[in-house]
Amino acid sequence: MKQISMQTIADALDISKNSVSQALRNENGVSEETKLLVREKAEELGYRYIKQNRKEKGRFLILATDFAFSQVSFFDKIIRSIEYNLSSEKYLTERVIVTEDMIDNKILPNELLKCDGLFVISHITNDYISLLTQQGIPCIIVDHHNQAFLADCILTNNTYGANEAVKYLISHNNKNIGFIGDINFSPSYYERYRGYIQTLEDFKLPAKPEYQITEIEENQAILFSKLKKIKTMPDAWFCVNSGLAYILNYYLQSEGYNVPKDVNIICFDNTEFTQISNPKLTNVSTNLEFMGKQAALSMLERLKNPNSPFIIKQIMPSLVILGSV
Repeated sequence: MKQISMQTIADALDISKNSVSQALRNENGVSEETKLLVREKAEELGYRYIKQNRKEKGRFLILATDFAFSQVSFFDKIIRSIEYNLSSEKYLTERVIVTEDMIDNKILPNELLKCDGLFVISHITNDYISLLTQQGIPCIIVDHHNQAFLADCILTNNTYGANEAVKYLISHNNKNIGFIGDINFSPSYYERYRGYIQTLEDFKLPAKPEYQITEIEENQAILFSKLKKIKTMPDAWFCVNSGLAYILNYYLQSEGYNVPKDVNIICFDNTEFTQISNPKLTNVSTNLEFMGKQAALSMLERLKNPNSPFIIKQIMPSLVILGSV
């Protein structure tokens, strides 16, 4: 097998070997876009960059459920960004799966005894995350929050994103707009629902209960069953994530609807589902690499100022216009 080197990456991206080296070392000589391209190509080719003669400053744990770790096109991008930005500052990171048994029995990871800080990725349970934040270890919570948490949080501005999505649907002459998402699953989903309702109210449009599916698993059979009960489809649907939107699009087309001619769809999160869907799904996208970088920077700031007030950073998402509206 051919050995993968910096030159291999440079040739694949048609850039200089020096640019590859600067990107892998997170130096200022290249743009953030180039750094991201180099990291992605290095990962794709199986290249592992190891700094020589370096002494690690400390070690952080990245905690999440097995489900969150499996979300390659979403949470994994955030996690890789955290790892990359901390590695550039000479910190080690380790991924730790939080199991159902650990959650049910309030069992803390053994690795907690030898770490300098924690990153908690997405929703586990509020009680378990609260337990983690009470251990006297710096903790950054990513893509989840609760007023009881004694920790800094890095979030998407979900209400703003939902507002932009619904306004975009309204601008395309959609008057009856439905909602799909389990609002009890996480604060993020509830905030997206709240943004949906508020925007309809602002435009004096009806928020019809028959077009609101607010308790739903991300399961094709279950969503199909709920959709079949709707006698007349709304003009458009707003979904809390791309997985539900993908299933919705499949259902509509199987029932003879044309998307976007007959029904428009817009969703949160620009993942593989928005890309493999036909048509591709217009979505509200958060810069996940930037979210991971902010999480890493927040941890480093917390280490410098351990007694400063806890903060919540909200990242403004943006619309990605594709083919479903």
